[in-house]
Amino acid sequence: MIQQKLLKQNVFSFYLTSVEDEKKYGVKSDLTFGYFDQTKFQGDIHWNDIAFQYMFGVKLDDVKVNGKSLNICANKPNGCLVTFDSGTSLMSVPTFAFHSMAAQKVPTAHTFVECQNKAQFGDFTFVIGGKDYNLSPDEWMFDPQQLNLAQGGQKVEFKMGPLGP
Repeated sequence: MIQQKLLKQNVFSFYLTSVEDEKKYGVKSDLTFGYFDQTKFQGDIHWNDIAFQYMFGVKLDDVKVNGKSLNICANKPNGCLVTFDSGTSLMSVPTFAFHSMAAQKVPTAHTFVECQNKAQFGDFTFVIGGKDYNLSPDEWMFDPQQLNLAQGGQKVEFKMGPLGP
């Protein structure tokens, strides 16, 4: 489409909604090529250069939890990337980032941290292009029951014995 110059702009966008919102507000999810529908968002658009074309990866400056920098991208000679994946409702991170988060007592799908309520952890913030993008605790944390459902079941440990007859 780009090579054939079929697009007004070389952009695409997607808008995702829930079944409940479709019923309640009559707004449906959609995918657009060559433009974005300004009626489907509020605020400004912040453009970032694509650093890894294959997966629409952009440079990640840092991650913060409750305003505290995790320094996950510090000392990475090639920097860090974040990709925007509309095909999943869960976030995934490279192994080094997972270990860093676990060491700093940040809850993940496989590292549970005791707490009174999820609000005590605060916002999860992606710093991209010097701008903070915040997720509230309700947006980045699951209750354990919800996590099991979201992942298709509980974490299972496999025990393997020696191979052979």
